[in-house]
This record gives sequence, structure tokens and C-alpha cells, in this order.
Amino acid sequence: MQCLANYGQAYTPQTGPRPYTRCVSAADLMLREPKTLAGDASVAEVREQLANPKVQLVLLTDGRAFKGAVTSLPAEAGATESALAYAEREPETIAPDASEEEAFARAAASPNRRVIVLDDDRNLLGLLCLNQARSGFCRAPSSSA
Repeated sequence: MQCLANYGQAYTPQTGPRPYTRCVSAADLMLREPKTLAGDASVAEVREQLANPKVQLVLLTDGRAFKGAVTSLPAEAGATESALAYAEREPETIAPDASEEEAFARAAASPNRRVIVLDDDRNLLGLLCLNQARSGFCRAPSSSA
């Protein structure tokens, strides 16, 4: 990951303004607990998730192990079929230590504004998500206590 030196000015009353280094990675920007379905989810289960206009893709996992991502289902897909059969062949993925610049560029270039964050063992760590305007990353909803 490449850090941005002198990205801005840090300020403390004792020292006044001073340059600082900002290191932001894909792991810092991702949604840490994206919604998932089991790797053996049916077409009907995935279809139900995709019916929500906010859902751009459905992540399929076995525990933390990433199995696939489904962005669409053909109308003729049978409700009881395995959704994994319709997973993207090469879903957009990124390493957690990728730079903020790479994360933004990859998400902006993705047709669904999503990039899956995986570790070296293909375990799901999170999901990069750009807002509809492609001007910033999605944030997890804050919990109201």
C-alpha cells in the first residue's frame, strides 16, 4: 500500500500545523459485515435478495470462505437450483492492503460499484461499495442505541 505523504496538515496547539502521512487501505474503507448467503443458497433465496434495488450483488460463503458472487439470475433459473451455478466467473476482488486510490478506481470501474475484499486464502473480509453517484464509499448504517 502506498501512503500519501503530506496529504494534509495536522494541527496541535503545541506544534501548530505540520505535515502528516495518511495511509488508508481497502480494509479501512470496506463494509466489514456485508450481507451474505450460504454457499449452497438456492436461486429463490438469491432472487429474493436481488429484488431489493439496493442489492447489487449477493455474496455466497461457507463460513468466511468466499464461494461466489451473483449479480443477476436468468428468468428461467429454477427456484430450487443452486445459485452458485450462476455466480460471476471472475468477480471483482481486491486485497485488504490495496491503496485507497486503487480501491476507489476499481470500485468506480465496476458496473455494480462493488469490489469484494478477500484475504490470500480467499476468505471474505468485506465489501467495497461506492454510492450511486460514485463520489464516495458506502458506510455501514450506524446502530441507534
